[in-house]
Amino acid sequence: MKSGHDPLTCSVIVCAFTAERLEDLTRCLDAVGRQRRPTNEVIVVIDHNPGLLAQLVARRSDAALKVVASTGQRGLSGARNTGVSVAKHDVVVFLDDDAVPEAMWLAELLRPFHDPEVVAVGGRIDPAWPTERPWWFPRHLDWTVGCTIPSMPPEGGPIRNVFGASAAFRREALHVVGGFNPLLGRVGRNGAGCEETDVCIRLRQHDAEALILYAPRSVVRHRVTADRATVRHVLRRCLAEGKSKAVLSKRAGSSATSAERRYALTVARQLMRDTLGGFRHPRRFGQAAVLICGWGCATAGYARERCLPSV
Repeated sequence: MKSGHDPLTCSVIVCAFTAERLEDLTRCLDAVGRQRRPTNEVIVVIDHNPGLLAQLVARRSDAALKVVASTGQRGLSGARNTGVSVAKHDVVVFLDDDAVPEAMWLAELLRPFHDPEVVAVGGRIDPAWPTERPWWFPRHLDWTVGCTIPSMPPEGGPIRNVFGASAAFRREALHVVGGFNPLLGRVGRNGAGCEETDVCIRLRQHDAEALILYAPRSVVRHRVTADRATVRHVLRRCLAEGKSKAVLSKRAGSSATSAERRYALTVARQLMRDTLGGFRHPRRFGQAAVLICGWGCATAGYARERCLPSV
């Protein structure tokens, strides 16, 4: 149960779609159960996979855990909307099924909500590599494995959008803006995204005074599998993100890419540092090359999707 002095209540929602990550999901749920600030309820939404639903129900007999099938369109957005519809508490907290939160994760993620203007909070997401960070993998592309990038305010503060692996929203605010858009977001392993960006933009459009904050002391470790610690995955993810941003920009206008335009300057400065530093540390040439290729793939995906007629 929640400690009596804190009137804020919360529901933790974990969405899952494949039995291949059942062990990851188990570690995730165990870590949620060890939080210093316990949750009021934990909801696992299974995205159109009856076999996984049956396995999880058989494995987890905890009465406090709700395991439900997604009633929405197949994909992460539909599963998240199902979780919100089932949740009963003030704040809904989303956690990826392959992320393991630290003990103070939930307490630090909820702390900003005591300000009534705060509608969403994102936590810090650190990569848990299979062995160690690949030498060629620049930190500015950590978003391709669902993790926090260096441009986030180090001491916390306002941001445009949260990252979905660890994010919290006021439940009523999500209801008001219609939840997550099922035309955006990942379906299975397709690498699409931007559903969090879209919903955060709509929250601010509905209320210009609404605050979306980054809480760097709320930390999860997000597992990076060997197949995602590859150049191939990074470039495919960049291409898919470019397409998703184009779809979003057709709906939300220039605000869909405002942060990306600012981030482009940050990446350009990093490329210059990597290029100059490469003469002393040759591996930085490799990081610069991956950054250039990744940015090119994202640009190509964006341009191609923008040329398609709006749906």
